Amino acid sequence: MTSRQVLGLCIAFSLMVHFLFLQQDWTREPVVGGDDIITPLDFDVSVRSTGNPMALEQGSVEERGEEQCEDAGKRLRRLATKHYLASVHETIERHKFLPDNGDLSALIGNALFTFRILPNDTFTDIHLVRSSGDPRLDQAAQQAITTASGRTKRPKILRGRTFRITTAVKYQYNM
Repeated sequence: MTSRQVLGLCIAFSLMVHFLFLQQDWTREPVVGGDDIITPLDFDVSVRSTGNPMALEQGSVEERGEEQCEDAGKRLRRLATKHYLASVHETIERHKFLPDNGDLSALIGNALFTFRILPNDTFTDIHLVRSSGDPRLDQAAQQAITTASGRTKRPKILRGRTFRITTAVKYQYNM
């Protein structure tokens, strides 16, 4: 074979391979999730009123109507839930680099855990949903969640509620 024939063969082979790749179906199959609802701890809750912002403190409760009071109560509970879950996440983040876990500063990974927050603010049923790929990070993340249990007190408006949340504990170069 001459160099021209080899070059022609390589080009023909390349075109054939490219054509085969173009004919492939590259869509992903939809992933069917479980029964757990993942609650991101950085979700945004709008607390904007639909009425006149200057009139929030001017009228009495009877004047505003019962429906508006219920809406305000729901918004207040959503806002309190947002702040409480953000505080829980911050507490977990503060405890993810404990001295007992060794040096984790050079490791990267995200461990996804699910757990329940009981009405007494303790965490139970802590389960690893998705591993970070490194058992040391998974163990450190679980230890951080266990240590954070009971350290964040909820607002009075949320008393008596149980939360089931799923959160990712992220490790990235000692951050």
